[in-house]
Amino acid sequence: MSIAKNIIITGSSGYVAEHLIPLLNKDHNLICIDLVSSKFTDIVGNIANGESFKSLDVSKNYTVINLAAARFDFDISADKYYEQNVTDHQNFLKHLSEFNIDKFIHIGSVACFDGKLIEYNRGLSCDDAYRSTKFLQGEVIEKWCLNNSIDFVQLMPSAIFDDNPRKDTNIGKLQSISKFIPFIPKIDIRKSLTYMPHFVDFIFQMTFNKKTGTYITIEEPVKTVTEIIKQNTKTKLYAIPIPFLKEILKVLSYLILSIWKILKIDLKLYPNRVVKLFKDTSYDWINDVDRELYRRQ
Repeated sequence: MSIAKNIIITGSSGYVAEHLIPLLNKDHNLICIDLVSSKFTDIVGNIANGESFKSLDVSKNYTVINLAAARFDFDISADKYYEQNVTDHQNFLKHLSEFNIDKFIHIGSVACFDGKLIEYNRGLSCDDAYRSTKFLQGEVIEKWCLNNSIDFVQLMPSAIFDDNPRKDTNIGKLQSISKFIPFIPKIDIRKSLTYMPHFVDFIFQMTFNKKTGTYITIEEPVKTVTEIIKQNTKTKLYAIPIPFLKEILKVLSYLILSIWKILKIDLKLYPNRVVKLFKDTSYDWINDVDRELYRRQ
């Protein structure tokens, strides 16, 4: 049994938090912060605001698990991304300087590898603004930890999936639809995924061991979209090649976007999602981070 720790968790109303917090709150003292109220949120507030931390005891040691980040699909400015992913975190770190922080675990994203190559500017699209500011976010936190001699861990998940399909992801929607049809379109694009039970267990391990560094946390082997859907569906499915599928979905996505703009009905299929669905995200070219430890768990 590990000694009880005091753990600050940001983004406590999010998808990862709802799976991670129950693992940690059995034996540890959690301070869960989020802008949004939830059953796991102790402090409703912005991490950039010092008022959110007034209840914390400065005499204690804390571990931080940072899940907070902005992630939108469309209709959000690059400035909004920069504010939440970078500026708010810079202010968050200023407030943390008042406390004894022994370890900082930051949940990044494989999108950071693309974001490193994108120079931030106010005209970026939603997806590129996310990639760029998510990279800058991790860079700011890592530098702060280095300057303050704090152990730093950065985890890089891809699209996170669970046995219960997520409604807000491409893979989740395909999982849901495949329950009602005997076939799926054949899509041979390789997609990296992160399985939620493996991921939260890995965060748990990193919270209590001495390891530091950056880890890419994706499942191996990386599979095609069709293979992923078949693997996560109990019924037998047939994969059927559909000519010009990408072009068909792109046209459909623009029609759906028009519906959203007029009726504000969110049908979860937009042009940027089609682009992402047909983009290879195997990340085979990444060789400067550790992925072996995640594979061996």
